[in-house]
Amino acid sequence: MSEAPRCYPGDGGTSAMRADILAAIGQLAEAQAQLRAAFPAQWTGAGANTFTDVLLSLLHHSQAVDRALRAADRAALVADAELEARLAGGTA
Repeated sequence: MSEAPRCYPGDGGTSAMRADILAAIGQLAEAQAQLRAAFPAQWTGAGANTFTDVLLSLLHHSQAVDRALRAADRAALVADAELEARLAGGTA
């Protein structure tokens, strides 16, 4: 059986796991900004109202994804610190 994946790089830097999570948070923020910019400004009527409802729904769901990514980042940070302590011979 292979060794369990290590999230902490061992050199004091950001682990690959955290780097990926932070990149996803950044990409999600960019997508949220694009969604906010897509709201109809001069378009009115039922189509505009439906489009606005869809955008609001997407933004709402993206906020839940953002919270989950931030929770994953905190968990990865804790895992990195625990692994660093074990590798240094301490306990976490």
